Amino acid sequence: IDEGFSSYLRGYWNLQELSTEEAITGWGDDGLTDIHAHIWTSNNDFVKGFYYRVFYQIALANELIRETNEEKLNDRGVPENEKPAIGMYRAEARFLRALSYWHALDLFGIVPFVTEDDGVGSFMPEPIEPAALFDYIEKELLEIEEQMAEPRANEYGRADRAAVWMLLSKL
Repeated sequence: IDEGFSSYLRGYWNLQELSTEEAITGWGDDGLTDIHAHIWTSNNDFVKGFYYRVFYQIALANELIRETNEEKLNDRGVPENEKPAIGMYRAEARFLRALSYWHALDLFGIVPFVTEDDGVGSFMPEPIEPAALFDYIEKELLEIEEQMAEPRANEYGRADRAAVWMLLSKL
């Protein structure tokens, strides 16, 4: 599945909108009509592509969080005046991970669960029950709320405190 086929927003839109009466597929990509007919299987490239994309984003967020902890910043000699900006990026990565886990919870239910505390490499993550994942997402969002930029104070396209509030309300 290439990067165009599995882009995050395209995958999310396909699964959220084509399964409703708000959108009708007018093109014949194999699997889209199945989504419209509510026939979701792991063999559907659109379902599989978004599932993979969600966990790819979680892996990227975990790596940024893992590599920007206080100990590693100190070991690398990062100046103190740069640490607040890195802390904000770290909080934004936690937000993006929470958003991805929310999409995983909403669309797939019981899913594998990994954080920055898990090792890097190939292993089979333990699944997490929906109620526990809900609690994790909520806890993450409440922990990072004050670390995020004020609403509309961040660069365009970056998450801020209002994004946290949005996700908490959706949760």
